[in-house]
Amino acid sequence: MSTRGVLQAVLFPVMRGLMVFALALASVFAQPSQALANEDAAGQYVQRMARDLIAANKAGDIKTFSDTFNRHANIGAIGTYALGSHQAKLRPEDKSGYFVGMVRFISKYAATESQKYQVSHLQVLGPSRRVNAGVMVDTKVHLRDGQSYDVQWLLQPAGAGYKVRDAKVQVLLGDFWMTPFLKDLFEKYIADNGSVAALVMALNR
Repeated sequence: MSTRGVLQAVLFPVMRGLMVFALALASVFAQPSQALANEDAAGQYVQRMARDLIAANKAGDIKTFSDTFNRHANIGAIGTYALGSHQAKLRPEDKSGYFVGMVRFISKYAATESQKYQVSHLQVLGPSRRVNAGVMVDTKVHLRDGQSYDVQWLLQPAGAGYKVRDAKVQVLLGDFWMTPFLKDLFEKYIADNGSVAALVMALNR
């Protein structure tokens, strides 16, 4: 199997999770609470992000998803964390390629899979709340087939607004944060292929 194929096979579960989260946001606040819109800055931010994700979902192309993720995700924090124990091994000359490649890889999967997930609507479960790592927004995602699950969005202040730092899905098997999955998978790929440079090359193929 090619390097790219191995990486895709290893990262398939986390990419699917990321896509579900992205499409969950694409339906968020279809009928937003006026109180939320007026009083909750984090809620206002998520509404703006939702509009961008809806547009990306309709366009269904890599560039639109990449632009949206770059605009709304804390790419630096997510990408650095995802390297785990290998953070210091990311060479200065590889940094730009690593972050670009990570976004491109996620965006390519999102563009390919976006039409497979049919979200009916998303409920906001109360106002946002402050936590040690930032601001949390609790939501419930409803699919058209009748299934539903809870997703918590971790936002961090960025300029006059926010960026998404992480997301947690609550399912029957437990609670799962996304960035630890990405970290485990990236670390495994690096360990199996010898270097961070190998990961950077695979992400950009």
